[in-house]
Amino acid sequence: MSTEKGLKDSIAGTVAGAACLFTGHPFDTIRVRLQTSNTPIGIMECFKNTIKYEGFSGLYKGVTSPLFGMMFETAVLFAGYGQMKVLLQKDINTPLTVGQCAIAGGFAGVGASIVLTPVELVKCRLQVQTTGPQKYKGSFDCLVQILKEGGIRGAYRGFTPTIAREFVGNMAFFSTYETCKRYFKKRDHKSDDDELNLPALIISGGLGGMAYWTVLYPVDVAKSKIQISEGVGPAPSILKVLKDIYSKEGIKGLFRGYTPTIIRSFPANAAMFSVYELVIKFLG
Repeated sequence: MSTEKGLKDSIAGTVAGAACLFTGHPFDTIRVRLQTSNTPIGIMECFKNTIKYEGFSGLYKGVTSPLFGMMFETAVLFAGYGQMKVLLQKDINTPLTVGQCAIAGGFAGVGASIVLTPVELVKCRLQVQTTGPQKYKGSFDCLVQILKEGGIRGAYRGFTPTIAREFVGNMAFFSTYETCKRYFKKRDHKSDDDELNLPALIISGGLGGMAYWTVLYPVDVAKSKIQISEGVGPAPSILKVLKDIYSKEGIKGLFRGYTPTIIRSFPANAAMFSVYELVIKFLG
């Protein structure tokens, strides 16, 4: 992959990450609170309580951490995806198969996990701070305290479930996105080099996001539980957390927060992919 192409992917990914974040963060806050609540609570009750006790700004709690982190993570994701596609493409005149796009997306997700884990750790810790005494004053203070308590290892609490989610999730993400794009191009009698209209990009990106969150959702529930658990000792394993959730709440517990996640995933990822494609087009 040329340096110019990699730079364009990174710039477009950065802008796309910001678009995704601001579109979906309120739903993400509700998702994390539902996943980590000690007692089952409904979506609307959680939403109303957040607005009532914290105001509208409560829905954007923890947004500073992922603002720059997610922009960087998305830049890494799209640049990594572009690099992997080049590595997998033996003939530049032959488009990659959907399976190859899935592999490229999976390995791009692995690279993004390195950035994403500490960002989501800080975000989750801040999102579960509601009313009462506040341990963390903000994103930077949260990160400093985490590093003081557990060092770099502490900042990567939840890395295993994050990398599992990102590998499998991004395989589903990019394969669904590419499948939808190819469907629309075939339907509209477009060639591989032709650009899709905005509605087609929105649908393709939105469905890709839904696939990403659906394919390994229980692991994300476990990740949230692991990341809000504090202490300097080893983090509980994914299997242990999943078993504990299942023994107490059954299958329903493994999908706690799924509804706001899916509601969020379509507009957030539609915004991300649409903005990415538009920025790439703008950069030429």
